[in-house]
Amino acid sequence: MYVFKGISGYITVLALMILEGIGFPIPSEVIMPLVGYFSKLGYLDIVIGVLIGTTGSLIGSIIDYYLALKLGPKFVRKFGRYIMFDEEKERKLSIWFQKHGVVTVFGFRFIPEFRALISFPAGLAGMNLAKFLIVTFLGHLIWDSSLAYAGFLLYQQVNYVITLAERFSEALLVVFVIAVAIYILYRLKFTSHS
Repeated sequence: MYVFKGISGYITVLALMILEGIGFPIPSEVIMPLVGYFSKLGYLDIVIGVLIGTTGSLIGSIIDYYLALKLGPKFVRKFGRYIMFDEEKERKLSIWFQKHGVVTVFGFRFIPEFRALISFPAGLAGMNLAKFLIVTFLGHLIWDSSLAYAGFLLYQQVNYVITLAERFSEALLVVFVIAVAIYILYRLKFTSHS
């Protein structure tokens, strides 16, 4: 666990959080409480650890955004019909992100599994880069700070903090899926009567 000590610790946090930001199954719910834990033990500085972790998440999100921005339209033209996503749906996605992109990207930064994935539709829709960067950084900063601070405060129960964070994330995911299902059912009912 001394991989989280000193300069090598910050490099480890940065690398892991870049991968987390891209969408690899490396949960921030484990990494950031450990940042708090090792800060409490004096191996890291919590503020620097959070900023480095958040920067890593941001870098990963930017990679996803640019992949979708540069390769997305070509992918839609070539393979979109196989996944029922055509250029008209791409146009509607762009309109959605012009109107609701800030709230959408910010909100999704707190939803597990979708936290990294939201960068793809934002890039595909060509969301304004400055807005994307600001809300992505703020979302990651709030999430990462909360986890690190919990690990710092409850350092003697860091395993419990990690388990609790993972359960909280799972609960958020369930609530999100239920909310989306209700919204879809409502839209289907509403459009079938009009």
